[in-house]
Amino acid sequence: MLTTAQRLLTSPDSGARDVGDPKYRLLHALMAILWSQFQYRTGQAQASLESARSALGWLPPGEEYVASYAKQWLAAYNQAIGQEDVALAQLQQALRDHSTHRNSAARLLFAQAWVYLAAGKLPQAEQTARHLLRLAQDADLALSHSWAHWLLGLVSYEWNKLDESVYHFSVVIANQHLASLWAVQEAMCVLAAAYHAQGLGTRVRETARSMLEWVQEQHNMPQLMTAYAFCGRLALLQDEVEEASQWLEMAGNPEVRGPMMFFEDPPITTAWMLLAKGDVPSVARGQALLTQLLQHVEAIHSTRKTIQVLALQAWAYNLQGRLTEALDVLECALARARPAGFIRTFADLPKLSALLQELRKRRKASHAPDSKLDAYLQRILVAMNPPASQAVSTENLMRQEGIEPLTDRELQILRLLDKDLTNKEIARELMVTPGTVKVHTTNVYRKLSVNNRRAAVTLSKALGLLAANQATTPQLR
Repeated sequence: MLTTAQRLLTSPDSGARDVGDPKYRLLHALMAILWSQFQYRTGQAQASLESARSALGWLPPGEEYVASYAKQWLAAYNQAIGQEDVALAQLQQALRDHSTHRNSAARLLFAQAWVYLAAGKLPQAEQTARHLLRLAQDADLALSHSWAHWLLGLVSYEWNKLDESVYHFSVVIANQHLASLWAVQEAMCVLAAAYHAQGLGTRVRETARSMLEWVQEQHNMPQLMTAYAFCGRLALLQDEVEEASQWLEMAGNPEVRGPMMFFEDPPITTAWMLLAKGDVPSVARGQALLTQLLQHVEAIHSTRKTIQVLALQAWAYNLQGRLTEALDVLECALARARPAGFIRTFADLPKLSALLQELRKRRKASHAPDSKLDAYLQRILVAMNPPASQAVSTENLMRQEGIEPLTDRELQILRLLDKDLTNKEIARELMVTPGTVKVHTTNVYRKLSVNNRRAAVTLSKALGLLAANQATTPQLR
């Protein structure tokens, strides 16, 4: 489609304008940006760089928002070739240049968080995402709002802050009509994984079913294949290897290419499934796939995915009876993961538990004490076997995330919204005016960062607000 559009644009019969015409130049710039995006996502980094530079060359003056698109992919390319500092410096300069244009600043902040995420720098990614969230809320930027919550949810999940992760992904899902398709699917995937880590089997199944139904409605084949692969991942988390194999067969044979930035990467889940089978041929195939994956993620300088692949590779070596190599690789993965505090990458692989214990013994026997590493290993082992009291209260969660508490009256109206009552019906129920109901409803939407009653109810259920307050009679305010 891009090739055809470009051919039409440059055809002598297309009625194309003079190259000095701003509209003509803008069309060329937009075409180059689309090419850059496509090339980056399909693993053509050098071509992506050239297209991004071409876009900036074609852009007429004053097109700040379009320029921010090109600079996003330029930064993504530099990160992918290991020039993270260059990418971040470019984005910082662009943020200064576009400081008065909020849409552009939001896109550049997202690109900055993306670079940090790929580099495995979770604290910096989290800080940038919070900056993006504040900007999105102040400027009412719905798409940036959903991506900010996706970023925060992903970091929270990796840090094993499961309640916070559930909150952020629930916000994305509640506002799915305003969010990117990929952000919504990712939110549903990691939300299901978080519920699994919390031991909430019913919610896992409900979320996975909703995710599949939603993806099928989008009629997007790549998203559907990723959804099937994630269902395979869920089956692996539940030690249902045969079921996982069936899901991954439906997902097809995915190529190892592209930036691999999202939570679910079908090739990695396929390698995981092969190891879980445990027989010699399957483990050998899994190890071969992991070798290919490791070469790729190191080539694109994705520290985050490198840690995940190394963790699986340690398990593979152990399955092959190569304990020393398994411990060496696991120690390498932990050394890369500890500065940013990766937890769930390891905790989601319970088969690593014995290896982690063995690594502690080896370090102790070699008289190489490391209190920080020991504490880090302990955090991972605890996450593999969480205590029953791990959950954070709704009140504490809302305070941690800076959510203004709902008043008793707002909670009462929220419960009536859940019953599908109109504003007039709620007003009669509470003996107030419809205008008063509208004011309280608007306050609920503002506090929960949603813009309609369905989203408010969905998010409130995820936060436990409705369930926690249904049995009490609130004091009216």
